[in-house]
Amino acid sequence: MRKSTSSQSKSLPSSRRQSTENYREYFSPDPQANLFADGSMALPGSMYDAALVRLALIEAIRKSDKSRETIADEMSSLSGTQVTVRRINAFTAESREDYRFPLELTRAFCVATSDFTLLRRVAEMAGFRLIDVVEADLLELGRESLRQKRASENIALLEKRLQGVDL
Repeated sequence: MRKSTSSQSKSLPSSRRQSTENYREYFSPDPQANLFADGSMALPGSMYDAALVRLALIEAIRKSDKSRETIADEMSSLSGTQVTVRRINAFTAESREDYRFPLELTRAFCVATSDFTLLRRVAEMAGFRLIDVVEADLLELGRESLRQKRASENIALLEKRLQGVDL
């Protein structure tokens, strides 16, 4: 994905590693860019999300009122797998490029930190939006409202056409 036309001419570093500071320079700020519409539009290496994941982890941990020890304990309990502070430190360290955050720990991390930014960012980079249960209900209400409005309009048209017809 491209940030803007001015960033199209920038080439990615030869290494696939991008620091968290440079993340926004290489990835589109447009959260609704459609990843699947035309794969040829994506810059080579632009779908390597290590910096996105690392940044989301760091921000969530900083915003959380919990220690890394508490987060690790809660993640262990929620996931049923051992998560240690050492692992969390490796997930967030730029120097540990080879140590990637596993997808299967995403929900446990989000619940433990009370921050769903990681899940939201990954979804948005793929062209999707996350909504909660209340927002889903509001969306369904809007759909039903539109269906009802269209049905009422169709009824009005039919009534107009059938004026004077004996039933």
